[in-house]
Order: sequence, then structure tokens, then C-alpha cells
Amino acid sequence: MNIAPILLASLLVGPGSVALASSVFRLPEEQLKRLAPRVLSLAVGAILGMALLRMLPHALGHGDPTALMGAVLGAILLLFLLERFRILRHCHEFHCAEHADMPMRIFLGNASHALVDGVALALAFQAGQGAGWIFALALAGHEVPKSLVNLMLLREGREGGAALLWILIPSLFTLLGALAAALGLAFVKPVAPYALAAGAGFFLYLALADLVPKHRRHTTRAEALWQSALVLAGAGLILALPAHG
Repeated sequence: MNIAPILLASLLVGPGSVALASSVFRLPEEQLKRLAPRVLSLAVGAILGMALLRMLPHALGHGDPTALMGAVLGAILLLFLLERFRILRHCHEFHCAEHADMPMRIFLGNASHALVDGVALALAFQAGQGAGWIFALALAGHEVPKSLVNLMLLREGREGGAALLWILIPSLFTLLGALAAALGLAFVKPVAPYALAAGAGFFLYLALADLVPKHRRHTTRAEALWQSALVLAGAGLILALPAHG
């Protein structure tokens, strides 16, 4: 496995997302609220497409189907338990009560989340370079709104640079997770299909349990059409990629 593109993609998803969020942070809050759901919509389609059209078919071609689907289930249950015990957190709201005045919890939650993102990136590149980069962009689309929310929460009573450090440092864990997973898969190739299946489980949970519920809220018909079109566009991007052998 060529590790260089994986590490580059992890820098895009981790520190790159934080840097972009800090730039977008200067926009008025109302504009941010309109932009975030559309970015997340594109991410939903791309992440679902990645899991169901690329990662699972690739894994099922190289292992026992029952064991591989067990890996998918195990990954989903693992993330469910991590969230239930408040170890892994997802929050894209501009006023998220559970994160307020909790900089260390934000730091730890972002660090654990970044590790999972890094591992997921390495697994995505197992399905091909094109699929890996599309997934990296989708993941960045998920991370930028989260970083925006964290910046808004952490700026209360703090200098802008200090608030930025609270989310920039844990974003580097994306690089650590990607490096560990890439090296592990390079040396333990028989595990790769099962790791790929587990990665698909991670993506399914992320899209269906975290991102899709955001679209169930009341919105205008025009905004609903925009979001639906972007979900389809995200899945279409993955579908348009050539299959990886």
C-alpha cells in the first residue's frame, strides 16, 4: 500500500478541516447555518455510497461473507457503545448544550473521533485511490461544520488562538490513526478484508445514526430539495468511480 496519499488525505481531513473552518468562521452565523446542512447532505451520500458500493463489495470478494458481515455489525455496535458512554461525540449544532463549557471533553471527544477518521481513511484507500480521495472530501465536509461548532463554543471567554489550538491539536490524531492503520494493513494483509468491512460499518453508523437524523427536521420545500439532490450527488460521485479490482 502506498502510504503517502493516505497521510496527505489525513492532513486534509484533520488539520485541513480545522484551517478551513477557521476561515469560514468569519462568515455571519446565519450564512453558516444555511451552508452546513448542504455540506452534510453531500457527505451523507458519499459516505453511504462508499460503504455500500465500494468497501463492502471489495471486502466480500476476499473473505467469508458471514464473518465479514459480523465485522460490519461489530463496528456499528462499537460506535454505539462509545457514544452511549460519551467517549465518542458528534455535534454539529451551533448551540450544543452537552459541549458547553467543556473544553477538555471537546478535546478528548475530538481526539478519539480523529483517530477513527484516520483509520477509516486508510480503509477507504484499500478500495482504490479515487474512492479514497472522494471519501476524504466527504469526511472533510463532515468535519468542517463540527470544527465550526467547536470554535463557536470555545471562543467564549478565550482568545481566538487558544480556541483554535483546542481543536487543532486533536485533529492531528487523524494522522496517527491513518498511519497506524496503513502500516498495520501493509503487514497483516489477511486482515484487510475484515478491516474494510469494519470500516463500512463505521461509515454506515456515521451516516445513518449521526448525519441522516439531521435531515428529519422541519425545513422549507426548497431546502429539502437541495439537500436531497446533494445526497444523491454524493452517492453518484462514488458510483461514477471505476471499480477497484
